[in-house]
Amino acid sequence: MTRSQRRASVAMFCIASVIYFLVNIQRVSVPGQIFDALQREFGLSASAVSSLGTAFMYAYAGAQLAVGLLADKYGGMRVLVSSSFLMVAGSLLFPLAHGYWMLLAGRILAGIGCSATYVCIVKENDRLFPDRFSSILGMIVLTGYLGAALGTMPLARLSSAYGWRRCFLAAGFCGALALLAIILLWKKGKQPPVSNEALSLRPYATGFSNRYNLIQLFSFTVNYGIYFCILSVFGKKLLTDAGGLGDGMASSINALMMILPALANEASGILTTCMGNRRRPFFVFLNTCPAISSALAIAALALDMPGKGPLLAVSCVIMSLVAGFTPVTSSLSRETNPPGSTGMAIGIINFGAYIMTAISGTACGAIMDCFGGTRDASGAVAYSHGSYIAIFAVFLLISILTFRISLMMPETHGKNIASRTSDK
Repeated sequence: MTRSQRRASVAMFCIASVIYFLVNIQRVSVPGQIFDALQREFGLSASAVSSLGTAFMYAYAGAQLAVGLLADKYGGMRVLVSSSFLMVAGSLLFPLAHGYWMLLAGRILAGIGCSATYVCIVKENDRLFPDRFSSILGMIVLTGYLGAALGTMPLARLSSAYGWRRCFLAAGFCGALALLAIILLWKKGKQPPVSNEALSLRPYATGFSNRYNLIQLFSFTVNYGIYFCILSVFGKKLLTDAGGLGDGMASSINALMMILPALANEASGILTTCMGNRRRPFFVFLNTCPAISSALAIAALALDMPGKGPLLAVSCVIMSLVAGFTPVTSSLSRETNPPGSTGMAIGIINFGAYIMTAISGTACGAIMDCFGGTRDASGAVAYSHGSYIAIFAVFLLISILTFRISLMMPETHGKNIASRTSDK
């Protein structure tokens, strides 16, 4: 690349991080921050409301596998621009919906469109900043998590003041402007050549048989799905229904569940580099958090402790640390798969994380409806302690198993160890 081409390519990369900021607003805000508003306006059950979040996640997760292959073949920025059109369409359809099925269609479109952003940014990061991959990725993830933080308490308050429809329309228009900016810069930058290899599912056959990918799939990605389910589906309801916290405080805790991982991602990107690119200690630590969090939540609810509200808040914050080590987990994906397969590797991990989020959300909505709750005059439903204890009991059993699996991850020291898999 010439100097001017690199400047334009880096500028597009920075704008892509703005799109990632907006994608994170979409991921965390529905239904968690407007759960009661949707329940009142459309008269929906907990399962129906949670399905608006899980539909997004199923679409998001399912598209990950295709995105990984497309990014490896066509380059990250080409795929990101194409998918962003769907993101903008879904982001605008959702707040314009006047029925449940339009809401659902908007979320599915947005889920497919948003699915490419992170994988494509990782691919572009690998192309533009190969020597600073972890530290740059830490800054990008920080940007995304700040967007997610905006999608919690600030969005909840703005929705109360101006209505949820106006807030989501504004987010959709911002996405359209960012997409337009990349299109205007397109000819000034330079994209990688399109790979001559035909699209094939063969890389995923290799990827899903890779021992190290399976370790991540059955530890980190499962735990990330539990964390994101709490954040985006029922965390705010938990804190208000069972913890007795006000809407403002519950939304603030949700915001903290994004701000803390955002800071941790920046710190972990620096620390893993300073510690000689060690990955394993961070990986094992992040997989201890769900078991501690779930046990604390069960104790607070089962014993009906006087300070259960703050204890549940602490439980949620501990759970959020799972998401604070993306530079480590992404580096592990990069270092445990063949060179040139970064998109495929990240696609597998993202698929696992968000399919688990969707499955968790579906299960939690069903458990909440099974135990039932009390509907108030406005139409919102407060759910029982028993429903939340049952949810966290399932989470605790899962997290104990995932911690044991996480201990199998070897140390890479920043070097590609993919050949060890083929040797075994």
